Amino acid sequence: MLNRPASAPRADANGETTGALVLLVDDNPTNLQVLYQTLDGHGYRLLAARSGKDALAIAERTAPDLILLDVMMPEMDGFETCARLKAGARTAGCAVIFLSAVTDGREKVRGLELGAVDFVNKPFQAEEVLARVRTHLRLRDLERQLRRRNEELQHELTVAQELLRDARTRTDGVLLGESDAVARLRRDIASAAAAEEIPALLLAGPAGSDHEAIARAVHHQSPRAARALIAVNCVALASGPAPREETGPALDLTSRLRLAEHGTLYLEGIQHLSTQMQRELAAMIRGSLLSADTAPARDVRVIAAVTGDLDQELAAGRILPELHRACARTIDLPPLRSRAADLPALARHFVRRQAERLGRPVPQIADETLERLQRYRWPGNLGELRSVIERALALTPGEQLEVGDQLLDDSVRIGSYQLVERLGAGGMGEVWLARHQLLARPAAVKIIRDGAMSGAGEDRRVVRQRFEREAHATASLQSPHTVQLYDFGTTESGGFYYVMERLRGMDLQRLVDRHGPLPASRVVYLLDQACRSLDEAHAKGLVHRDIKPANLFVCRLGTQYDFLKVLDFGVVSRRARGGAPVTTAGDVLGTPAFLAPELGTGERIFDQRADIYALGCVAFWLLTGRLPFDAKDTLALLMHHAQTPPEPPSLFAEQPVPAALDAAVLACLAKDPRGRPRTADALRERLTAVTLPDPWTEREARSWWELHEPDLVSAS
Repeated sequence: MLNRPASAPRADANGETTGALVLLVDDNPTNLQVLYQTLDGHGYRLLAARSGKDALAIAERTAPDLILLDVMMPEMDGFETCARLKAGARTAGCAVIFLSAVTDGREKVRGLELGAVDFVNKPFQAEEVLARVRTHLRLRDLERQLRRRNEELQHELTVAQELLRDARTRTDGVLLGESDAVARLRRDIASAAAAEEIPALLLAGPAGSDHEAIARAVHHQSPRAARALIAVNCVALASGPAPREETGPALDLTSRLRLAEHGTLYLEGIQHLSTQMQRELAAMIRGSLLSADTAPARDVRVIAAVTGDLDQELAAGRILPELHRACARTIDLPPLRSRAADLPALARHFVRRQAERLGRPVPQIADETLERLQRYRWPGNLGELRSVIERALALTPGEQLEVGDQLLDDSVRIGSYQLVERLGAGGMGEVWLARHQLLARPAAVKIIRDGAMSGAGEDRRVVRQRFEREAHATASLQSPHTVQLYDFGTTESGGFYYVMERLRGMDLQRLVDRHGPLPASRVVYLLDQACRSLDEAHAKGLVHRDIKPANLFVCRLGTQYDFLKVLDFGVVSRRARGGAPVTTAGDVLGTPAFLAPELGTGERIFDQRADIYALGCVAFWLLTGRLPFDAKDTLALLMHHAQTPPEPPSLFAEQPVPAALDAAVLACLAKDPRGRPRTADALRERLTAVTLPDPWTEREARSWWELHEPDLVSAS
């Protein structure tokens, strides 16, 4: 049975400490009577003693809250009594007020040095005695409250330290292994942890990659490790406070910043924050995290996480570019499929952790199971591995853990291809990493969204026929700078799909987002390759209609670097025989920021020069990191394309742009198609004629990738 603590004194509505036990000690009965009458009726429990010896016995038995102790007493005076009280384990905490007619300052100093808290001079006044008793009992009460609070805080600290140890164990587990991917991740974490001058970091990786564990690893390795990491789920933050709360989401973010003072604020899923909250967060980061009430700058490091594809979230507008730019460094979290060598260590770690939680012996993992785990593609990443281990432990009571095929289901198929993992999604549909059922060759499968290729009211049979014609035409393209089409067809649900070669690298949208605008020589080098692809397509009567940075992919092809491939001929249109312009059903297809005026103004008639215009927009973006025109909505943007004269990119570029390149870009951006280069080959000739002080070569390309994207160099 637990012991109940004795009831502590309490303060009433008037501030009077009621229930306190007060011991009165004086060898003079009259003085004792006066003291008793003075304090009686004020809620105190009163005890009396007429000698120091009696006082010690009563105090040892009752441990009073306060002792009023006479100094001048026979046999044992007040000073000796006080000394013995303070020496006793049970009575050392009793507050002592001396009662004395002695006014000598040295005597008072002696009493205070012995542990007394106050002196009351005789003859005493009732009001003074009451005031001093009240004051010291209040102090006594506050001291007890402070002691209890300290004990509570000590308990909370012990719990927090245990949670921290648990979090660090989880963090260490995520970083187990010796693969190149996890070794690079550990280096990135160490570098980011040491870079205290960077106020905000961005973690980008697929869902299930345990972003919070990586954030904690950065925090634990930083000089802020002794301070708090405050984790915030942005889904809950964006949904606002509960009805009983008075503060809104912005104020809640500010309060979290206060909690994270001198530590780290971790924001998971920033793509779920509202546009306004993202703007406020970006402004706070740029202003060294100034609080909303204009208080001094807060010393907080922000680690924001995107639980999905960063480029996709940026393209969809769910993450503002200004917030992306405010996060000065990005750590890419590798998918679990790239860490096959780490699977045994990770699996054993998760098995041990889960078995300890279940209170059961830690089983061994069968060799066959480890091999099966290493073969699986893990679309759900670490979260899926953790879940599979938990289910396997529930199904395996013995000493050896086995993971059956029923727990690893990756059997989704389209045609002859097995879908392994979704790589991204856009307006036209989804792109999946896939494997051929018989061939070892990896591929990318694009599933076209239902309705993405059809006009309003179009017959589905007609749409299917057009899709097949366009797919055949695209498959006939032989340029090495056009993504290779392996196969195409329809899904069981009636949708369309393409199967394309699997590329390793990044598109130009991501390249500029991550590394900034490109030098003119590299822009010419890349545009030259795009022109080679488009020239063949245009010669076959095909107009791409969606040329943009995200559809121009730079990769390593054999020993070549900065090798450009034109992607996504999914909205391609075929010109009539003889090169006549094509007439559409009136739908605007493509991306508004790169859309030629004739595609956005309802003229419905266009030719290959629509792609030339889009390529001019791409060149502007590559040179400056910004679009030729900016607007708040699509309609205003289309009006700019149709009416606003473009300015030369050299006005906005950070690096020199030759006048001839300026002129070539502006020619591409002519409102009237007749003012643009007639063909992609004609544009390529203009680009070739540009005089460049330091031309970009394959050697420069290789050096750049080895320095900035070494993972691509080592990829097989």
